[in-house]
Amino acid sequence: MAQADRVLHFGRAPHEWLWFIVQSPLAVRSFNLAYNSWFVVLIASVFIACITRRDTKLRHQFLMSFMLVWILAGFFLAMGLSSAGPCFYERLGLGSDYHSLMQALAAADRIYPIWALSTQDLVWSGYIGATPGSLGISAFPSMHVAMAVLFALYATRRSRLAGLLMWAFAAIIMVGSVVLGWHYAVDGYASVLISIAIWKACGYFLGKFAPEGVAA
Repeated sequence: MAQADRVLHFGRAPHEWLWFIVQSPLAVRSFNLAYNSWFVVLIASVFIACITRRDTKLRHQFLMSFMLVWILAGFFLAMGLSSAGPCFYERLGLGSDYHSLMQALAAADRIYPIWALSTQDLVWSGYIGATPGSLGISAFPSMHVAMAVLFALYATRRSRLAGLLMWAFAAIIMVGSVVLGWHYAVDGYASVLISIAIWKACGYFLGKFAPEGVAA
């Protein structure tokens, strides 16, 4: 994944292109806040779809896509293509390619709390068995990006303004996943394609086999 990132980004790691963000503690803090707000957006999007008064194909398309993205990408691909994100690269003895990124995040953490770092430590502790429970590391694909893109696809069909806001949110999540060291850029690129493909497939399926009583 790291090598693919460099090939796709003209010999440089994606975070190196985004160094103007990485070196700004306030910017890193802002991306961390947005990244954590993903959980709120996820709950809100599913809740809105579930309480929609009209039983529409759009509602079914979103809920079907939501489940399939989690099952196919969040389980099968995540298990089959398990990988360690940049934040764990050096801990696994793979080299110091991301040392400068993690040092910059640590420096930002001394000014503003960067929650991603403590979460990464927690996940790592679970991975090595230092803490009880089942915690693992898997960077590919990025479920944060996959879900954010799915939210944007759904919101675009409901409202042009909501769609613009959610695509902006998806872009922020994509950049944040790289800046915070969670993911390689290719994790996010693959997630975008996966979500769009599943969304389109569900839309096609419902167009052909939508149950009776489901409005267009």
